[in-house]
Amino acid sequence: MSDHTTISSAVEADLMQLVALHGLLDFALSQSLAGNTDDRILEGVVILTRMIGRKVRCVTNKLLDGEGFGCD
Repeated sequence: MSDHTTISSAVEADLMQLVALHGLLDFALSQSLAGNTDDRILEGVVILTRMIGRKVRCVTNKLLDGEGFGCD
């Protein structure tokens, strides 16, 4: 027997945003590690980390509560 979880299109969009934010964070970190220590890069890393954390908490709560609403 297999269990299938159905998610709303809003939650699916949130998950796609998480993937995109992760890609941006990966790029920003690789730039920083490559020696580009511009303050804007480091500020971007901090902002992206916070955004990803908030989005993960929101999506997790929605999935665990069984709600189909998206996160802003």
